[in-house]
Amino acid sequence: MAYDQSMWTRRIKYGWLLWAAAGTTCTMTAYGFQPVFATACGCMWTLLWICFNLSTRMLICNFLNGCVDVFFRQVAVAGAHKLNFSDEPLLLAIAPHANQFIDPMIILKTFERPVGFLCAAKSMRYKRGPSDLIAFFANGIDSVPVERPQDIATVGKGIIRTVEKADNRVVVHGTGTSFMQACKRGDQFLVTKGPCKGAVAKILEVVSDSLAVVADNAFSGSDSNEESTYENVSDAPFKVLPKVDQDVVYQAIYSRLDSNGCVGIFPEGGSHDRASLLPLKAGIAVMALGACKQHGEALRKRLRVVAVGLNYFSGHRFRSRVFVDYGEPFEVSRELVDRYASGDKRGAGDELMAQILTAVKAVTVQAPDSATAETFWMLRRLYVPDGKRLTLEEKVALTRGFADAVEKDRNDPDVSSVLKKVEAYHGLLKHYSLHDRQVAKAGSDVLDSVDALAMLAFRLALLIAYAVAILPGTILASPLLVISEVVSRYKAKVAVAGSRVKLKGRDILATWKVVCGMVLIPALHTFYTICVYYLYSSKEAVAYFFFMPFVSYTSIIASENAYQVFRSIGPLFMLLTKRQTGVELREMRHILKRDVRELAQKLGWAEIIKKADSHNAGLDELRSPLHVSGFPRAD
Repeated sequence: MAYDQSMWTRRIKYGWLLWAAAGTTCTMTAYGFQPVFATACGCMWTLLWICFNLSTRMLICNFLNGCVDVFFRQVAVAGAHKLNFSDEPLLLAIAPHANQFIDPMIILKTFERPVGFLCAAKSMRYKRGPSDLIAFFANGIDSVPVERPQDIATVGKGIIRTVEKADNRVVVHGTGTSFMQACKRGDQFLVTKGPCKGAVAKILEVVSDSLAVVADNAFSGSDSNEESTYENVSDAPFKVLPKVDQDVVYQAIYSRLDSNGCVGIFPEGGSHDRASLLPLKAGIAVMALGACKQHGEALRKRLRVVAVGLNYFSGHRFRSRVFVDYGEPFEVSRELVDRYASGDKRGAGDELMAQILTAVKAVTVQAPDSATAETFWMLRRLYVPDGKRLTLEEKVALTRGFADAVEKDRNDPDVSSVLKKVEAYHGLLKHYSLHDRQVAKAGSDVLDSVDALAMLAFRLALLIAYAVAILPGTILASPLLVISEVVSRYKAKVAVAGSRVKLKGRDILATWKVVCGMVLIPALHTFYTICVYYLYSSKEAVAYFFFMPFVSYTSIIASENAYQVFRSIGPLFMLLTKRQTGVELREMRHILKRDVRELAQKLGWAEIIKKADSHNAGLDELRSPLHVSGFPRAD
């Protein structure tokens, strides 16, 4: 990526503003002005320098990167290096959309080229509330607003009384309705309550205020029953989802791609907290094919589609981890563009969507539910030799390999047997509030009760020392912790109530924790600085204002260490009170490691794991037969 030489020229040209800032502060202090006031006056020159040299987007991106650094303990990335220094137009297919507005922040953090995201127009509108902060950031990074029908839906007057088939047409009968004024051809009915809640029907013709003709597949599948049909709809309240012309959005995307820009799209649509991907929407295929059709072969040869996998490790929690996997870029074939241009839009779009789905699955871990996903992670832990530390990239690659392998051999009786044993072991760990690594580390060096008691006493003392060190910071941060938790839980509850795909609303939690932090951290810091000023003096207030953030970040790191010490108390306590249980868990784990290794060797899972290791993360050593023979064989 070429450097903007004009930017460096501007910095040299306006460097005198920084000199003026330092001179103003020093001069006013020398003449007896309060240091705080003198510093504030000097900052005005600095702010002026920033306005001349830094764009709004650059400031926002750096601020958001700082938020990511604080909220996440680790952000690992693979595959971005081969894209950062190219000047080709890119369409990023990002999935799963599991962390609402945090997801684009992660992309901005891990990708060096400017990315314009497709964003719900609802999120980019200012509403004179806390969500205006999100709107400011979304507009500041040049997002493309997309109007969604559900965001501008209107509540229907009256109810849908019955739906029946007459003269080979599906007809909706309303009571107290005004279909002629409320809807038109192309709009959709959405049932909002009752057993068919969530079912939709496309309107083909509005006959009268109480009669409308809908598509044959009307009201197929609801939130609670995928098998429901229009025959199940009765006395149902409804909304009208208007047909939205997205031509303006498509033209904006075409223009960005033709200018060698990068566009980020979440093809699942809205965010969700499911373990598996939602069905991908065809909009990304239409954008790729439409851009190639409009701008010709010159753009098609340059355009690349890239799948980006966001793999979170409890991403809704503070100080969690995330691994971002950028897949191999691929071009849109000339054959598909020709088919699309000749009128076969659905066929060409479906084929391109199949390619995109395959690419997305290659950079994500797929599981039908969260319990199965946890089983895949446990298989990975048991497969890896004790003492071998994996990077996040290696962990995701290996887990993805097990997910693919289990899917291939799910009907094998040996696979079913091992999966049941792994699930039972995982259940026991949850019951005793233990982690697999704690069982793995409970070796022969902690077999003596006296040693275990001494180690327990030492770690309790260490935990108390940590608690004393971080207690002041915890008290100062308590308003933030309480308010962010309450607000995020409330927002998640509201989101679940208004969504067809969210389970517990965990995809909302991190976003609102960060938003609350953006507002409350500066407010609390300013308030505490004022308190220090009035309780002590201006000197202490200045020191607090500038250096307390470093102390706070150190407290966060210390609290992480304290948590690790706290987690180690459980296994030690078990060695003292339930010694036999600890021995049984270690033995169960030892047998499971042997079984998982032998099953992988027997069914040839090594090759599947190799395919999942798309970036050569270093799993060759784990696939070596030497490691298999390192475990006890079955008799």
